[in-house]
Amino acid sequence: MGLTFTVGNPVDAFVEPFAERVKKTLASHFSGIVFDSKEDAYSSQELGWSGWRLLQNKAVETVGAVAVPHLLSMEAWSGCYVPAATQPGSFEFEGETTVLAVASLPALVCELENLGRVLGFPTNDEGLKELGAKYEDDDMIDNDMDVQTYVQLLLAAHAAERRRQVLWIVK
Repeated sequence: MGLTFTVGNPVDAFVEPFAERVKKTLASHFSGIVFDSKEDAYSSQELGWSGWRLLQNKAVETVGAVAVPHLLSMEAWSGCYVPAATQPGSFEFEGETTVLAVASLPALVCELENLGRVLGFPTNDEGLKELGAKYEDDDMIDNDMDVQTYVQLLLAAHAAERRRQVLWIVK
């Protein structure tokens, strides 16, 4: 299974009872987040795992690490972006060996949109979908994984903002 970005409830990213532990932890630190939505989870198109690191590298090369701290704050397998202002950090859970990285969704959106403008990429959903459609062709599906990751991540981030839900970056 490849990399997929999910917007939804904790149970859409984790199995119980861990999902409930994550929900309670996040709810105790952040307000205004929807944790029990009745909407179906949003899932991005599946991507190659290399796309996350390639996008991070492209961002550092293009705008510098200081301009993308939230994008760089986590690996693509145990993190989330919350619809709240916060500094990048993490939560540890008793009995779990992996921490859950947490960063700000509004800050991530700002970082990605700024990167997109510098690179000449679209930042609105219509333009992102149009750019993403280019890679649906079998001849292009493995090309420009950094661009494909940018498209899918920003579309998911926009969906998370609209829903006031968490964007999960979880394997």
